[in-house]
Amino acid sequence: MPTQTAETVETAPRNEWREGWPLVLTAALGCAFAASHAVTMGAFIGPLTAEFGWSRGEVTAGISFGALGSIFLIPALGPIVDRIGARKIGLIGPPAYAIGLLLISLCGPSIYGWYAAWIAMAILSLFISPLVWTMAVASRFEKSRGLALAFVLAGMSVGAAIFPLAAATLIENFGWRVAYRVNALAALVIVLPLALAFLRDARDIRATKTDLPDTPEVDVPGLTLREALRTRAFWQIIAMLALVAGVYNAIYQHFQPMMTDAGMTAIEAAAIAGIIGPVSFAARLFTGYLLDRFSPSLVAAFAFAVPILSCLLLIGFDGNPVIAGIAIACCALASGAEIDMIAYLGARYFGMRNYGAIYGFIFAGHTLGWALFPPLVGAMFDRSGSYDTALIIMAALLVVAVLLAALLGKPEKHDISHQI
Repeated sequence: MPTQTAETVETAPRNEWREGWPLVLTAALGCAFAASHAVTMGAFIGPLTAEFGWSRGEVTAGISFGALGSIFLIPALGPIVDRIGARKIGLIGPPAYAIGLLLISLCGPSIYGWYAAWIAMAILSLFISPLVWTMAVASRFEKSRGLALAFVLAGMSVGAAIFPLAAATLIENFGWRVAYRVNALAALVIVLPLALAFLRDARDIRATKTDLPDTPEVDVPGLTLREALRTRAFWQIIAMLALVAGVYNAIYQHFQPMMTDAGMTAIEAAAIAGIIGPVSFAARLFTGYLLDRFSPSLVAAFAFAVPILSCLLLIGFDGNPVIAGIAIACCALASGAEIDMIAYLGARYFGMRNYGAIYGFIFAGHTLGWALFPPLVGAMFDRSGSYDTALIIMAALLVVAVLLAALLGKPEKHDISHQI
């Protein structure tokens, strides 16, 4: 049994939060903006189809092109973050992301320009991706890692509540191009100063304490990427998260068009879609609390089962706002867990030795489902004029994801107490 030292005492939950809460807050805001281009897509579908005549499948394919690009880029970024730390990458994030949003705001009338802008966004958004923020937080928290990561990723929930309604309001009053440009400016003004002040991972803290900034990581516990690739759990995690992410993103991206098809105004649809923010915020915190105390496989199975009800409720949807609110709230429970699971399960099942590389591969699998489902669902709607068949298929895929989660098994212990 390892000897109790000053370093191990520092990993107690109270000390973790005392020293790390500014980082958690900064990372939460970083994650909120990292997802802002995705959570607002539903508000832009109507204006873009009206102005340029693009179909819903074509519009949502733009974000999918960008997401598919990140499948190859995130795994490449992971080892870089492992090697040089989160801070050097994260400080590039807000300016790069702002440039990506500005490029999108310049699109039209060619659909190919829209696709090109989203491919550029795939590259530029890497530097503000959850990989950067969660790596920093996971390296500085162990006893309360689940809750800390939940707070970080709850930033995405807050963004999901605020950004769609803000985008719809800006679009209605100033146009869709201005909405993207305001988002770009906000990322620079809010996230960049906080990152400069507080984005420091365990390596940065250790360097400050030892005055040896270039001291390499020594004996960090966990699996290498090659070892992780040989485990059943690794591929099971990728498969279940790809399915859940795909279903969630397809429902979310097409939710506002579903509502307006049923007779709601764009603002009413955006307001109901905003329910996903507070619900997923609460779900993330509750999920983080449960992950620190119960089997992660059972927590994931429960969280992934609830949005099956979303699919069933939206079949034959007739415009009832209560049904719509319940459906998106159930969907929010999945969004309150799926991204969190990448960070938590990556650290819990495989350790911190190659966290960035392993996170990158899991995130790539997650992104594959997240990117493919919305345009496929859009194409099914374009062909049939209804979302019903797609919703039935997605409900069945969620059942598969629940089974994969339930059969995941118990993780090994990977202690990081000596790292800081």
